[in-house]
Amino acid sequence: MNEDWKAVEWAGTVRFRVPMGWTVSSEDREGIEVLAFDPNDSGGGTFHVLVDERAPRPGEPAEAVLHEMALRFVRPDDARVSDRSVEEREDGARLALAAMATEEDGRAESHYFWLLGRVRDGRVRVAMFSYTVPALFDGQEPHVSNLAGLDAAIRAAELL
Repeated sequence: MNEDWKAVEWAGTVRFRVPMGWTVSSEDREGIEVLAFDPNDSGGGTFHVLVDERAPRPGEPAEAVLHEMALRFVRPDDARVSDRSVEEREDGARLALAAMATEEDGRAESHYFWLLGRVRDGRVRVAMFSYTVPALFDGQEPHVSNLAGLDAAIRAAELL
C-alpha cells in the first residue's frame, strides 16, 4: 500500500485504509449504519463497511460463534457465490472471503465480500466489507487495482 491511501476508523471497531481521493458517506440500511466509499471514477464501483458486535448465548463459546459466522458469511449453499475461503490470521482473527455475481433490475453486478472477526472479552466483533462493480467493468482497470488494494488493506485491517 502506498502513501495515496488514508487510514479510516469506523465505529470504534475497525481501522483500515482506503484510497485518498474516495468520497465517504454513511447510509442507514434497515437501522444499521453503513460506511460507503465512492472511488469517483467512471466505472461505478462502491465500497461498503459495516460492523457488528454480539455476545454469545449462555454456554455458547464465542470462538464457536465466530467460526459459524465466518462459515455462513461465505454462503456454502449459494450457487452464485465463488472463491470462498475462511482463513485464520496470525493475530487470531478470522478472515472470510467470497465473490458473487448477481443481476438485479436488469443490472449485472460483481460483488466481493470480506468478513474480519475476532473474539474480544468474550464477545464476537466483526467488520464486513463489500466492493461492488458493474459486471461489465469487472476485470478492467481501475477495478482490478482497486480490488487488489482493498484486499491488501482488509487483510491488514485492525479490529479495535
